[in-house]
Amino acid sequence: MHIDRTSAVPLHLQIAAHIRGCILRGAFPAGTQFLGSREIARELGCSRTVVLTAWDLLYAEGYLESTPRGSVQVASVATSHAEASPAASPGAAPAHMSNRWRSLLGLDYETNWPSMFAPGAPDISTFPFKEWSRLLRQTWQNPREQECLDLPAEGHPRLRSEIANFLGSVRGLVCSPEEVVVTPGTSGALDFCSRMILDPGDEVWVEEPGFVEARWALTAAGAKLVPIPVDDKGLVVSEGIRRAPRAKLIVVTPSHQYPLGVSMGLERRLELLDWANRNDVWVIEDDYNSEFGHRDSMIASLRSLDREGRVIYFGTFSKIMMPNLRLGYMVANRHFIAGFSKGRARIDVHTSGIGQLALAEFMREGHLLRHLRAMRRVYTSRRRALIEAIAAQMPDDLIVSSAVTGLHLVALFTEAMQARMSDRAAAAALKQAGIHVQPLSQNFLEQPTRQGLVFGYGRLCVEDASPLLARIAACIGSGSRNAPSKSASSSLTARTIKRG
Repeated sequence: MHIDRTSAVPLHLQIAAHIRGCILRGAFPAGTQFLGSREIARELGCSRTVVLTAWDLLYAEGYLESTPRGSVQVASVATSHAEASPAASPGAAPAHMSNRWRSLLGLDYETNWPSMFAPGAPDISTFPFKEWSRLLRQTWQNPREQECLDLPAEGHPRLRSEIANFLGSVRGLVCSPEEVVVTPGTSGALDFCSRMILDPGDEVWVEEPGFVEARWALTAAGAKLVPIPVDDKGLVVSEGIRRAPRAKLIVVTPSHQYPLGVSMGLERRLELLDWANRNDVWVIEDDYNSEFGHRDSMIASLRSLDREGRVIYFGTFSKIMMPNLRLGYMVANRHFIAGFSKGRARIDVHTSGIGQLALAEFMREGHLLRHLRAMRRVYTSRRRALIEAIAAQMPDDLIVSSAVTGLHLVALFTEAMQARMSDRAAAAALKQAGIHVQPLSQNFLEQPTRQGLVFGYGRLCVEDASPLLARIAACIGSGSRNAPSKSASSSLTARTIKRG
């Protein structure tokens, strides 16, 4: 073995780690005898005390034992534990996993790849890190004793109050701080709510196509997912009633549906709330990226129409600030909050308190609102540049959706494009060329009814839009580089650009 005298790890721990590793790998089987401590110390160039200290540690752990003659050997118990079981075949599911966990891992979805077109990925290059770091330092330089201990399961009262004020000014959602819970983000909140509301086998309406990450949490909770189609007015409520009349939960993105980007009309919203109220069904509203509206009017939240306390509202700071902040919020009626918090206190205790106080001050001083307003302008210009690039480079291949909110758009395939290739084939070809774009069809639970590509533009620089679309067109396009023709698909694209 080799001793690294520059390492911060003490020498006796290095020796013990080496011997332990050899035993666990089977290199030192049971009964293997070691040289004397003096000889080992001489070979390693260390003191005998270092070797004896390493042996004492391995004696205590059960790896070594003494022989009647006073020598040191590998213990039989340690080797029996070190014997490896036959390796499972690469495609086999590990035996220790539950069926629910296996079904979760079996969901086919590619995510977390670095790309200019990653859906929902924000640009953090202009984030006011100077103010944020100042508030972090100030908050934790001299904290109160109670703030260093466990926080309430609902989150810090100051942050809950600031979130209530924020929602009133940004989303027109009137709520009290007592109706707000600080969460680790949308996925974490959905995980808790799923376990709170559902029993294994309970039916849940999910949008089709829909947000795959939400399906993971529901699947892990043992829910039976029932895909409900989405049209240009949002979730088709009548179809949900027909497919799953005994559903316990409905999960929707009404203000900015993912991935299609449509907003649910008022008539459809009232229909959904009426049916949920009459049938004792909870509704989770994921207000996905609704803070980034690219027009003056803002679509009201579903919860703002709720008079029965049936809607549970989710939001997050991941897209406004940075994803690894892992802070979000949930708004619900006080009875729901009480049950949620009591159960959470026994499982998770509370969301990390490190950033909660700093975020409360960050919001109180107005930094979050200023940053949000600035990023709205940035994302609006990037969205416009992307739409113009698609219209110029691929007018006969792609039809841009009319969504005016969020950090992504969907470019649906024309009939001609669909006849040439599927969106998964297109995404695979682009990946070979070094461009990651998500295929729309991977957001379907059942057989996809639409084909297209999901383009995020949060990280897309305006000047890069046209060159990137030229590369995409060269890779999967029909070859047309002329102005849009007067075909139905091209006319729709032109109208969409004008509206945007």
